[in-house]
Amino acid sequence: MSVDLSDIAQENYKYAQHLATCDNVIAYKNGTFELAKVEKHSAFESVDFWRNISLSTEILLKACMLKHQVNFFHKRAHGRYGPKATAFTNEWLTQTLHELDISYVAQINTGTVSTTLKRAEVELFTKPWMNQEKVKLIREMFYIIIRTRRNRNTHFFFSNQSHIDISEIEIIYLPLLNLLGELYDTKN
Repeated sequence: MSVDLSDIAQENYKYAQHLATCDNVIAYKNGTFELAKVEKHSAFESVDFWRNISLSTEILLKACMLKHQVNFFHKRAHGRYGPKATAFTNEWLTQTLHELDISYVAQINTGTVSTTLKRAEVELFTKPWMNQEKVKLIREMFYIIIRTRRNRNTHFFFSNQSHIDISEIEIIYLPLLNLLGELYDTKN
């Protein structure tokens, strides 16, 4: 059995949209992320939101990189099991998998948001068509998220993270999601 990964960028873009909106704090309308009508959330629901929105930004960055043919995959050891990885209609991805000697989906290591961001800074953000002011904002917003939210909400529950701060969403997350959405849609 094999899995066709040809549309993996688009699939991850859609998954990032799902994660960003699944807690009903953010909505996606007409190609733009915006604040939804925020209702009361329990402590656990609030932490779920922070985890989901942080993961959404990471997955959206990775979707952008795949769309613009910037590899961030690494080969994972001991992953020779499960379905084989193929990319029937994506020549770049087929070549990337071949160069990394990846035959199985389980061998694909997508790395952390930090390692992906470092790769983006070298291979995506330096492209001549990239707007450097927007690159600076993307970089700064990710570093804020990494330092303040990212792993605190993923691996453990901290009650001080259990409320939804609308200003943080408006200042960091919405602009970042929309900048990444714009980057995804950019024709280079």
